[in-house]
Amino acid sequence: MTPPKRTVRLIIGYLVRLAVGLGLLGLAIWTNRDQIAEVLDQKINYGLFAIGFVLYFSGAVLAFLRWYVLVRALGLPFRVRDALRLGFIGLLFNMVIPGAVGGDFVKAAYLMREQSRKTQAAASVAIDRMIGLLGMFLLAMIVGAFAWNGVEAPVRRLIGAAVFMSAAVIGVMAVAFAPPLYRPLAERFAHRRKFAAALHELAVMGSSYRRRMDVVVGTVVMSSLTHVLNIFAFIFIGRALFPEVPGLAQHFLIVPLVLFSTAIPLPFGALGVSEQISGVLFKLANYDGGAVTMMAFRVAQFLGALIALFVYLANAGQVRELTQSQRSDENEPATAGEPAAAIPPGSGPVTRAPQATPADH
Repeated sequence: MTPPKRTVRLIIGYLVRLAVGLGLLGLAIWTNRDQIAEVLDQKINYGLFAIGFVLYFSGAVLAFLRWYVLVRALGLPFRVRDALRLGFIGLLFNMVIPGAVGGDFVKAAYLMREQSRKTQAAASVAIDRMIGLLGMFLLAMIVGAFAWNGVEAPVRRLIGAAVFMSAAVIGVMAVAFAPPLYRPLAERFAHRRKFAAALHELAVMGSSYRRRMDVVVGTVVMSSLTHVLNIFAFIFIGRALFPEVPGLAQHFLIVPLVLFSTAIPLPFGALGVSEQISGVLFKLANYDGGAVTMMAFRVAQFLGALIALFVYLANAGQVRELTQSQRSDENEPATAGEPAAAIPPGSGPVTRAPQATPADH
């Protein structure tokens, strides 16, 4: 049976991006061959590398718990073990699907299958991603403010980029948490039942998070702690390879931007691109080992993905059931004559009619 043209295009696109990533990785290896030879000629400190891996992995688990807090703030039935299970599955797919946000789509799809308020479930993943970025850039911005007088002009431009990105993420979140913006759209598209219902759920989500700003602020703090763990992981892994590495301030400014580059839509977490970016940015701090350290940090990421693979295989049966259920729902025709969900006008808090929710499984 001949595969559909769309499938063929997706496969070709993936292979092209994979080839680009591997080519860039090969270029990074070639341009940093002297540093790689230096590392291979000396004894690697595997103890420091192990500490770095534990710090990185702890940051990943903390990120899963942050998502759990955000989902529970919406009143959705969700357990810590559910957050860990789906979090590890998302981590695995992050290394396969192009871009570091690819696993978010997988997490959202499976969470939607387990919840009755599907739009809110999917939105929680997007909000978690934005909070993760905000914590990253706020951390770099705060450190940059303290280090401003002691850094050179190129590093100051990095601080400016962190300030700009922090403002941009805050702006997007302000829009997401503004239910009045959804009401006119819901009334305009009331005849489109599913779209209006989705807008209604987004308005409920916005109201829920606006009432729980303590949760939002707390998860931003958790996000910053995750990135602190990643930064120290980067430092320990660098120390495992090189006798001297840049100071804390340089790492706090550069590492978040390096890890942000893993969202570029290339397979295996923008393999090859992040190494090049790490090399360029760390040269601003007069350090030539940035690309090689990122390669070693990538090894820690792949070890984490290997653990995630075991979690995925341990839950393969449940994942298969969710996938089959999703395909069944996609093929099921919509019921005719159902009333459109609409958001009532007014300035008061958005409320939602009671509905059945699945048992806490």
